[in-house]
Amino acid sequence: MPVKTLRNIDKYMIWFFILILFWLKYLFVWKKEKLIKNPKKILVIRMRALWSSLLTFPMIKQLENYYWEWVEYDLLASTRNIWVYKNQWYFKNMYNLFSFKDILKLLCSFKKYDIVIDTEEYFMISAFMSLWLWKINCGYTNIKVRWLAYNNWIIYNDKQHSCLACLDLIKAIWIDYKTPDALEPLKYTDKDKIKVDEFLKWLKYSKLICMHTWLAETSKDRAWPKEKWIELIQNIINNDNEVKIILSWSKWEYESVQEILLTLHEKYQGNVINICWMFSLFWFAYLLEKCDLMVSNDTGPLHLSAAMWTKTIGLFWPNLPERFWPYPIGENVWIYKWDWNASINVHLGRFDEDEECNIWKIEVEDIINYIK
Repeated sequence: MPVKTLRNIDKYMIWFFILILFWLKYLFVWKKEKLIKNPKKILVIRMRALWSSLLTFPMIKQLENYYWEWVEYDLLASTRNIWVYKNQWYFKNMYNLFSFKDILKLLCSFKKYDIVIDTEEYFMISAFMSLWLWKINCGYTNIKVRWLAYNNWIIYNDKQHSCLACLDLIKAIWIDYKTPDALEPLKYTDKDKIKVDEFLKWLKYSKLICMHTWLAETSKDRAWPKEKWIELIQNIINNDNEVKIILSWSKWEYESVQEILLTLHEKYQGNVINICWMFSLFWFAYLLEKCDLMVSNDTGPLHLSAAMWTKTIGLFWPNLPERFWPYPIGENVWIYKWDWNASINVHLGRFDEDEECNIWKIEVEDIINYIK
């Protein structure tokens, strides 16, 4: 089902069920302090976006450090993002929103969890599920009606990084957090390294640069134009003929990436490799760890690169980099050219089109200067 259709269903239908279920709160009395100090089961909800799920890792880690061994942690995710948590050690059970078996199990689990943490910024379905499974729950209340679902809530702070906004959620249950020095890396196994090591052995290079030139289906006006990607690639290779540039990552980007590759002059094509559809998520994470640099549009691989401690340059518009820059900024760079306005406001569920196309204002020279 198209993303836009799912959003409309969520926006215009689920809120009605929240209004109904909200009144069930007052049929029960809970000793909040006891449940906060001695929980047995905690559920984390993250249903949207494979890549932004990486930004929940620091919050989950600090939550586990606070309660440590005596708590069982579960996850409610979706088909789009559940596998990003696969190799992380956080969760005992992982439920898929689009699995009938999993949803049936959760619907039969009314008040099962002592604490439910809803990390979604605007989805009504996540608020509804947290209300159904709650004893203590917390979430963001920037969207009307959503606040009815929570007995502990915060307002999303859009003037800070999304990773820190996620950490704010545990403040709602009276846990102080420490600002992380970096994102948590995505864990891979020794088996995941085999194909990548073979690929790198075949690939002879002086420097290895990854470029993510496309993005997901939402707000495509975040994409830096293909002509400028081509100019950037040619400029870099002219400066170092032994540098290799890999264009990433999934089948979604394949056609767009191939168009860039075929448009390049043939003398540059031997230095550029289209790896779309070649590597799994975990192979890609390991590959990024081996790269000297990542240059990316404002999209998920930017966060994965930063999490793998690879130097990262992020190109921004019309989203605000203060919310989604490659964390931490001391190690990485964002480039943007505009005033304090954004047509994308994820915390409000708004993904308006950019009428000015200010992403075009970023020049190749801007990026080359940072690379040097």
